[in-house]
Amino acid sequence: MKRSDINTALKSRLDQGMAIDGTWPNVAPQSAMARPYFEVIFPAADRYGQSLAGTLVRETGRMAVMIVVEADTGEDAANNFASAVSELFPQALRLPITGGTITIEQPADIRGGYRDNSDWRVPIIIRYTALNS
Repeated sequence: MKRSDINTALKSRLDQGMAIDGTWPNVAPQSAMARPYFEVIFPAADRYGQSLAGTLVRETGRMAVMIVVEADTGEDAANNFASAVSELFPQALRLPITGGTITIEQPADIRGGYRDNSDWRVPIIIRYTALNS
């Protein structure tokens, strides 16, 4: 079970379900991103092994999705996109990956929006556990 497989499965689910473009970790956008768009990062993950040999058995982590819309246009648009992200990752969703399975552990956490210069941003945190099969 590889970290890249976990991240790819989560990003693929998001990319196939969203009606707006997004940016991925450490990948420069092809052009300037027109709002609305989303940004993805993987801020934390804990990995657990089974033996001194380092066999990965479990990874628990988070994927953060930031919805970005134009500021001063109301919060409904951003919240609607945030809800769409949440619906893509319902609690108990299982995603197969090479060598294991990802399970979404709880409903996506839609956090409060905030202004960032000319943007309005709404973060969503998706908690997952990947288990070796």
